[in-house]
This record gives sequence, structure tokens and C-alpha cells, in this order.
Amino acid sequence: MNGRARSAWNKEALLDASAGLLSGFLYLSYVLSFAFLLPVQHAFAGRGRRSGLAAAAWALLVIVAGQAVRMFELRTGEILIALAGILPPAALIAALAFINLKVGKLSPGAKILAAAAALSIVAAPLLMRVTADQGFSAFLTESIGSTMSASGLGADSAAYIGEAVKSAITVLQCAFAPLLLATLAASWWLGSVQAARRAIREGRAEESLLDPLRLDTVRVPNAALWPTLFCWAGLFATLATGQTGLLRAAAWNLALCAASIYAVQGLGVLSHLSRQFNATRILRLAAPLAVMTALLSATAGAVILIALPLVGITEVWFPYRTIKGALK
Repeated sequence: MNGRARSAWNKEALLDASAGLLSGFLYLSYVLSFAFLLPVQHAFAGRGRRSGLAAAAWALLVIVAGQAVRMFELRTGEILIALAGILPPAALIAALAFINLKVGKLSPGAKILAAAAALSIVAAPLLMRVTADQGFSAFLTESIGSTMSASGLGADSAAYIGEAVKSAITVLQCAFAPLLLATLAASWWLGSVQAARRAIREGRAEESLLDPLRLDTVRVPNAALWPTLFCWAGLFATLATGQTGLLRAAAWNLALCAASIYAVQGLGVLSHLSRQFNATRILRLAAPLAVMTALLSATAGAVILIALPLVGITEVWFPYRTIKGALK
């Protein structure tokens, strides 16, 4: 290996380590843990499989070290606590690696769905068992109450904490699969877009590198229509018959995953129309406003979450992307 090649290798190794360290610290921060996969995906998309795997290894190393420090601070050697802090990020990183590997003729979308399905199937029994445990609910209620009392906030609202915890657990049971799907899909897409834009800025790639990542090109295969309608019908039947427990959770997760897929197509329709009618700047301004509105208002959030899948699935019958005429 000559000097130039060694320098390039050292630079790549440093970039991989930096990406892994950032990923690990993002996860350990809790507040920004939702974005911890982005640096690893940037390494995969920007520098290839070897760099992505190296970044993933560094991220896991940081997470393991961080969890070890926390266990030392808590003065506990309980193995289950350690596994609870390490296995979830390890599983998500492994899923992201799978998405970036070449697996037959599977598209990235198909691999994202397969990875999310596998993680959901593995996690479902444990999640349902833990969240159904009354001791777990009591522990969360007591922990939140103690934190609020110690901080001097919400001392008079202790009566509502139990109900809030119960509602949160119900949401987690009914939506963990779409949350996994959204985490993997968003991390893969955002990391890939960032890497592509950087390569274009540095002159290492053409603008066409972004073409497969454009939202306005997203289309759900027609074969997904009937399974989606079946999932939604199953949810309606579950609600109508008052089913509870695992059956209700499965119905909700399947229905929401199906809705999420068509919500992405709905975003694709809006993105296409914004380009067609020269309104991309308006859409860029409206998108963050819509997100903020959804977060601040449950009603507005429900409307947005219902509208996007409906726009996506009705494109099967209404060709929104071929609209022409006066508005153009």
C-alpha cells in the first residue's frame, strides 16, 4: 500500500469511526435517539458497504460502553437491564445493514418492509408481555411521579399520570410495528439523500443520483391494494366486535403499517403536483408546518394521518399525476 492509498484508507477509517461515534452518542442521548441510524446510513450510502459496517460496529461499541457506564452508576449487574439497553439498537442497526446489502432482486422498499416485519414479529411477544405487566405500569407511574415531584412540576397532576401511562402503553402496543417501519424507512431515505447531495456538491456524482430517491417517483405496487383493504377490514371487524389483547394489537399494527405505505405514496402525489405546478417552495414550507400542527393538535394530526393514505390509495382509481390544464 503506497502513501496515497494509506492516507485515503486512514481518512475513510476516521470518517467511519466518526459516523459510528455520532450514532452511538445520539442513541445514548435519548432526546435525539430517533436519529441515531442516520450517520450509519450516510456511511453506507456515501462510502459503501465496508464503511457502513465499520460505522455500525463503532456505534454498537459506543452504545455497549454507554450502557455499561449507566449500569455502574445504577449499581446493578442485572443482565436483563443490560440486554434491554443493547438489543433494540443492535437489532435496528442489523436491519439497516440488511437493507443496504444486495439480496437477490429485492428493492430497498421490499427490504425495508421485510426488515420491519421481522423485527416486529420478534419483538411482539416480549413487548406485549412487558406492557401487560401491572408492575411495569406501576414502575413507570412511580418513576414519572417522582421525577415531576423532584422538579417541582406537576405536583398537583399526579392523579393523571396513571391514565397517561396507560394510554401511552396502549399506543405503543397498537403502533410499534409502524414506528419500526417509519424509523427504518426515514433513516434509510434521509441518510441516502444526504449522502447523494454531498457527493453531488463535491463533484463525485451527477444530479441523476437523486432520481431514485425523489418522493414524486414513489408508487406502491398494485398488488398491495387488496392486502391493504383486507387489513383495514380486519381492524374494523376487531373494533366492531370489541376484541382486546394480542388480536387488537395485531389488527391495529397491520392496518397502520398498510396506511403508512400508502401515506408515502400520498406524499409522492403531493410532491409530484408541487413540481408540476411549480409549487415546490410552498410544499417545503407547508411540510414542517404540517408536522408541527400534527404534534400540537391531536385532531389535526388525525386528519393528516387519514388524508395522506387516502390520497395514496385513491391514486389507484384517480390518476393524480397526469393532471394537466389551467393550474399548470
